[in-house]
Amino acid sequence: MNEWFPKFLRTNPYVQQPPPLAPQSILNMPQGTELVRIGKPPVDKICKYGEKEFIEIAYDDSERAEFWLQNTIWVLDELSCTPEECLKCVASLLKDSAYQWWNTIISVVPRGNVTWEFFQTEFKKKYIS
Repeated sequence: MNEWFPKFLRTNPYVQQPPPLAPQSILNMPQGTELVRIGKPPVDKICKYGEKEFIEIAYDDSERAEFWLQNTIWVLDELSCTPEECLKCVASLLKDSAYQWWNTIISVVPRGNVTWEFFQTEFKKKYIS
């Protein structure tokens, strides 16, 4: 994808995202052949609620939380997001009790101390350590 597209999306927040690409079919694949996922995590590593959102669940383990954070950081790096944009994006991905946890943190911490690095540190303390 062109480098201008992520910048265009950041400067035009009301532009609708393009629809996801339709999966391409594999032609002439012999029956009984097992598909290999290239560039994707193993199925058992994908959060059951989707790769995009983080939802705190009692049985979630630190490995799953670390996997989510690493993938989120990778996507934000690929989009060349600023630290401020990273913080805003990642906060929008938190759901349910994880979202409540973050709102509680930012309600007691001075606004100037709430940074992308601060989020990563607090997230790791809460969900990974």
